[in-house]
Amino acid sequence: MTIVWSLVAALGAVAFVTGATSTNAPRVWSVYLVNLVFWSGLAVTGPAIAAMMQLTEARWSPSVRRIALTTWGFVPFAAVLFAVLYAGEAVLYPWATTPVPAKAGWLNTPFFWLRTFAGFLALAFVSERFVRALLKDSVPADQERERARRNRLAVGVLVLWVVVVSLWGFDLVMSLDPKWYSGLFGGYFVVSTFYTTLCLLSILSVRANARGQASIPPAAIQDVAKLQFAISIMWMYFFWSQYLVIWYGNVPVETKFFLRRFFVDPWRTLAFVIFVFGALIPFCYLLKRLTGRPPTRHKVFVVILFFGWICIFLERIMLVFPALSKDTAFPMGVGPVLITAGFFALFVLSRGWFISTYRPALNQPK
Repeated sequence: MTIVWSLVAALGAVAFVTGATSTNAPRVWSVYLVNLVFWSGLAVTGPAIAAMMQLTEARWSPSVRRIALTTWGFVPFAAVLFAVLYAGEAVLYPWATTPVPAKAGWLNTPFFWLRTFAGFLALAFVSERFVRALLKDSVPADQERERARRNRLAVGVLVLWVVVVSLWGFDLVMSLDPKWYSGLFGGYFVVSTFYTTLCLLSILSVRANARGQASIPPAAIQDVAKLQFAISIMWMYFFWSQYLVIWYGNVPVETKFFLRRFFVDPWRTLAFVIFVFGALIPFCYLLKRLTGRPPTRHKVFVVILFFGWICIFLERIMLVFPALSKDTAFPMGVGPVLITAGFFALFVLSRGWFISTYRPALNQPK
């Protein structure tokens, strides 16, 4: 399978290079940006979830925490992919060629890429140290110094994670339309990324348990489902809070963001699909699942998780593409599919590299 995934990744790279040098370059770079922020968000949020478990002393499943760490394998590859994004600055961001005087102090090429690369590298460095510390043997009760060191690293990971992912929302996505702004957009981007990573973590936990790679009791899977339920509510709460303020203010420069996405096809249909399959159905199912004994089978749960995971990817498409051009349609075709498949294959390969390099013992007792 490593050869198969490598071929898929190579095909995705060829499709991207071919498209980026064609007349359809804005569309190709948009697909690249969507995939970059989506998969990189998963990569850096896995260690952040493990850091939350470390600080709250969540002992209900050490295996789940170690599975969360495996997403870090994509981080070194993401560093290279962010460097590639620099080549598409003039295609994606209108302020790069036509500065916005009111925002020139923030949206200028040197400062933009300085904070993007510096923030990402700082998060990558601290999270790598945290991953190494957490993959060691469990800390005995009398080693308070080592526990305090892990807690300090966990705090650093969480602080940098919130700052960096927020900046991705403000800089990489919101600045595609430099005249539109929302003070809550960065926080919304953090919460939606957290929701997506929890979906992935739940899928990986169920899969590892079914294959005998981890010993995760049904109660621990139930705890993951509870987290999923809470964050799904938080995701929609952040969206509604952002929407309500902009709707109430009724300022054209702000409301055009929602008008273009919720009242113009194909984005209107896509927004409805995201709400139903990404929020409404998971909410109803997870609310029912919270009652009674933890089930031993999780097939329906995995389907619900895939709904949430895919819908956030579609949501990233809905954020990026309408900002580029009124004529930009939904990204269908061989090129976008190959690029997306290439990112997915690279993410799979990176997790395999992480597991073979760091050798995390996933089969941890409770």
